Amino acid sequence: MFFFFSFIADNVSLFYKQITIVEFILRCEEKYSKMDSFDWNRLAVAGLLSVCVLTASWGVGSVIIQNTAPLKSAFFIADDQDDTIDLSSANPLKGKELAAQQCSLCHTFGKNEANKIGPNLYDVMGHPIASVSSFNYSESLKKHHQENWDAQKLNLWLAHPTNFASDTIMAYPGVASKQDRVDIIAYLKEISPSTPPVEKKVAIEAKQPESPKTTVLNLVQGKEAYQQYCAVCHTDTPNGNIRLGPNLYGIVNKPIASQPNYTYSGALKIKRTNWTESNLDQWIKNPQQWAPGNKMVYQGVSSTEVRRNIILYLNSLSPQDKH
Repeated sequence: MFFFFSFIADNVSLFYKQITIVEFILRCEEKYSKMDSFDWNRLAVAGLLSVCVLTASWGVGSVIIQNTAPLKSAFFIADDQDDTIDLSSANPLKGKELAAQQCSLCHTFGKNEANKIGPNLYDVMGHPIASVSSFNYSESLKKHHQENWDAQKLNLWLAHPTNFASDTIMAYPGVASKQDRVDIIAYLKEISPSTPPVEKKVAIEAKQPESPKTTVLNLVQGKEAYQQYCAVCHTDTPNGNIRLGPNLYGIVNKPIASQPNYTYSGALKIKRTNWTESNLDQWIKNPQQWAPGNKMVYQGVSSTEVRRNIILYLNSLSPQDKH
């Protein structure tokens, strides 16, 4: 290893004697032209040993001097401090649980309950900020006394209290998750009688008309399902024969138990109505449930989509003058 560092030092000393690059190369060539293979091997081994020593030193140093960087940031950063709050998707029950976990140490939530470290929060929404007369608020909150606690302001407050009111006595760092804040706010709204209840958005999905291509596809599937579930006992052609069950051609909207030359059960004879699509759906789904005591031993078709396609196919068999 000494040989290696000596080699480096000699060359550096030559370079710093203000000689030209050409002179430097010539001197190196002259000085080391007499080195044999053994000398070059020693030089290579010295270089490798130097690398090994440096690597080992780094490894030992990293063990002795531990990385003291904190695992968690010392600063609290909320995931979303957007002041736009939509309570329609909130879960007040979860908000109640979160409030019990994160807020109940300092606050009470029942009507006329005493203050703790922080004020009672019953009926807080819609009321002026810093308005509980029995509680001594910080000056920064008192500056907001002309504003009301609405969902947006509660969101900002819960996200980071000291950002909302710099000298607040509330030492809690805040609720990082926006969804958790939304749920807590929804709970506070529920225990605030002076504000209207949370309105849930109900999505009303308009029924889209089926395209002709979809209708044809469903009709084909309906015929296949009819062949699988119904054709053993029923025919579906004009003037078709009676099998175990009556012919089903033109059955849709026809009076129940009205097929000539077929003996119906009493359970069907008492049905004083027609084979509407709704009645057919209930019948195909569970014959014994819809007409207890009928002669049809088949248990029914559980799939709504399959029943729908079968009825679509039966509807296609109805004579045109019925429509």
